[in-house]
Amino acid sequence: MISLDEKLAHLEDILRPMGQVLVGYSGGVDSATLAVAAQRVLGEGAICVTADSESYATGELERAAEITREFGIRHEVVKTRELDNPDYAKNAPNRCYYCKQELFTHMEQLARSLNVDYILYGQNADDIGDFRPGAKAARERGVHAPLAEAGLTKDDVRALAKRWGLTVWDRPAMACLSSRFPYGTPVTAEGLRQIDHAERYLREVCGFDQVRARHHETLSRIELPAEDLTHLLGNSDARRSLMEHLREIGYLQTTVDLCGFRSGSMNEALLSIADSGADEPLFARVNPLLAAHSLLPAAYEQRDQMLVLRLPAAAIARLVEARLRSALVAALADLGLRYIALELDPLDT
Repeated sequence: MISLDEKLAHLEDILRPMGQVLVGYSGGVDSATLAVAAQRVLGEGAICVTADSESYATGELERAAEITREFGIRHEVVKTRELDNPDYAKNAPNRCYYCKQELFTHMEQLARSLNVDYILYGQNADDIGDFRPGAKAARERGVHAPLAEAGLTKDDVRALAKRWGLTVWDRPAMACLSSRFPYGTPVTAEGLRQIDHAERYLREVCGFDQVRARHHETLSRIELPAEDLTHLLGNSDARRSLMEHLREIGYLQTTVDLCGFRSGSMNEALLSIADSGADEPLFARVNPLLAAHSLLPAAYEQRDQMLVLRLPAAAIARLVEARLRSALVAALADLGLRYIALELDPLDT
């Protein structure tokens, strides 16, 4: 097995001949580690470039700048306009391709003005083989991925970031806000603002570090890690406050996904899924499962692969138990339902 230090030496060997580089830099752990690695090898030849985009959460640009200031790395900010591109805004599964195209176009212009020959981005070895349209844009533009080339995995990157004192070494991954829209739902500036407000409330007021507020037009589907989901389901006051806040910003329904948090969950809708009873009415398939878990009465509707479920307060309280949630999710998945969105507004009984 190749050690971390051997991989680091390989990374340094890749970077050294480049002389000067522009690093596509979001402030996340991958791009931050690549930026610091480049600065350690190339000194002033390492320049970070960050997009000022509507699809980034409030405060992300400022947090990214803090790291470059701390390490003395030159930092350039370019204004990108992804939403002006209809191919991006229509939100097909290859949306990230057009985002990276926009960023790399600006970086190429900056590289020409600075006489820099190399543009880099933070793909790591674990990303290879995943569904990543942005990687296609990088290949087409000749953008290099030194972390992946050196064989550095996600864990390796975090280990280096921790060794070098980067504050983001243990920070949860932060995909852009456009990833909260289901594929096929157009990305809009207003929707991005709603998502940003919802996730800031969940972090700053509710105290949840890892969160996704998926945007289904007038419905918000919140993903939380299992422990945080248990906490929220067990706190009726917190649920009520969250529901009221999201209603103020335009969401008529506030739900939590009983599957919990998982990065890239929107990609699940791209996978084929077996439906064991597609010819039966929805109630004939769902009611027996809810009855088996003592969760009736209930109201529900199906939206593609999502079941929107509304239960009485007593049933919501029962779902505090993670094993019950897991059993219910597994049973409903057999019916072709990937997303189980539980409404926080209880059903009156």
